[in-house]
Amino acid sequence: MDVTVESLSVTRGHREVLSDVSLSAARGEVVGLLGPNGAGKSTLLAAIAGMLAPAHGSVLLDGRPAHLVPRREVARRVALMEQHPDRDIPLRAIDIVELGLLPFRRPLARGGDAAHRALAHEALAQAGAAHLADRPWTALSGGERQRVSVARALAQSPELLLLDEPTNHLDIRAQLDTLSFVAGLGITVVAALHDLDHAARHCTRVVLLSHGRVVAQGAPADVLTPATIAAVYGVRATVLDHPADGRPVIALDGALDPADASSPAAPGPEEAP
Repeated sequence: MDVTVESLSVTRGHREVLSDVSLSAARGEVVGLLGPNGAGKSTLLAAIAGMLAPAHGSVLLDGRPAHLVPRREVARRVALMEQHPDRDIPLRAIDIVELGLLPFRRPLARGGDAAHRALAHEALAQAGAAHLADRPWTALSGGERQRVSVARALAQSPELLLLDEPTNHLDIRAQLDTLSFVAGLGITVVAALHDLDHAARHCTRVVLLSHGRVVAQGAPADVLTPATIAAVYGVRATVLDHPADGRPVIALDGALDPADASSPAAPGPEEAP
């Protein structure tokens, strides 16, 4: 699925959360959304999923305005894994995954669908969580819930996968395994990430947000520079070339004095208009 965001502005209450955001994700591309807390990453994912109507501009899914696509069609083609899968629900992990298959369930089906149960088990296995199938959701750790949430998204076999901090609560090995798996799916992925090294390793392109605006976007090596990192995050960074593949490796050196940091909204060379 192709995603095109054109001059998007989103208002919540009386506050403009996103302002004049433009980006694209081609079919099969992995695009990382980066930026500090409050930069607008989660709101942008919700807008791409058609859950928020634009105040200005548009979000197009295969050329169609996302918020006008029928919700059942969006649910069949787009999977959104939200940031906080921490609500206590009296269900087992396998039941949580099957919830992702509701848009595909036959309207008059009774007693469950064996094919859907098999798909749910397969998705849990893909997410490295097969052993959790019969565990109560309330008994799972934060990392285990994250794996089950990934499985729920995968069970839909989506054309577009939207992930909000998919490595939250996961240990280092699980983070790498999850992102490598997602990047290898061959579908369009837009993921909000905090770890700059993860983005540099797994994303074909990154979009750097600050205060609801795009500061820079492009290949990780072009965007993740010491100057841009300092401007957006307020930290000193050294960017090295990985000896194996040349991708950028970011070493964070410490916080900048506010007087030394550039304005977070200062445009970079790849900024969207």
